Order: sequence, then structure tokens, then C-alpha cells
Amino acid sequence: MAGDFDAFEAVREAVAVVCEVDPGSLTPDTRFADLSADSLARVSIADVIEASVLTRAHRSVHIDDASLGRVESLGELTDYVLAGVD
Repeated sequence: MAGDFDAFEAVREAVAVVCEVDPGSLTPDTRFADLSADSLARVSIADVIEASVLTRAHRSVHIDDASLGRVESLGELTDYVLAGVD
């Protein structure tokens, strides 16, 4: 991935913004269920991450809704983002 892009940081920032939580409280083990992140929140998180990857790493990633529904933690989402970056 380009430059100093940190996939977990992009995930953490997106979750913090959408779920209105302190980013410092989020770890790779944080579960979406613990944040009460419903499917709409998850889609919003994915949108923010996709934009962040494009802006920061000058790469694209698509997080599809079906996969997003199976991701349970921020760490799993980070792995998904890293695997899907073009």
C-alpha cells in the first residue's frame, strides 16, 4: 500500500466518526456489537473507509455489504480492507 497508510487507523477513525466514540477507546478487538453499530452504521463506516483509502493511499477498495455483515471486529475489518485494496 502507498506511503504511510495505516489501515487500522482508517478503520478506527471511520468507526469513531460514525459511532460517535473516542477513537482512543477503539482497538482491533472492539466488536461492532459492543458499539451498537447496526447495518446502516456499518455501511456508513465502509463508505468513510473507502474514501479514506482513496485519499490517503491513492488506491481503491470496495467493501461489499454481504462481507460487511460477517465482519465482527475492527481487526477483522482492517484485515478485509488490507486484502481488498487494489
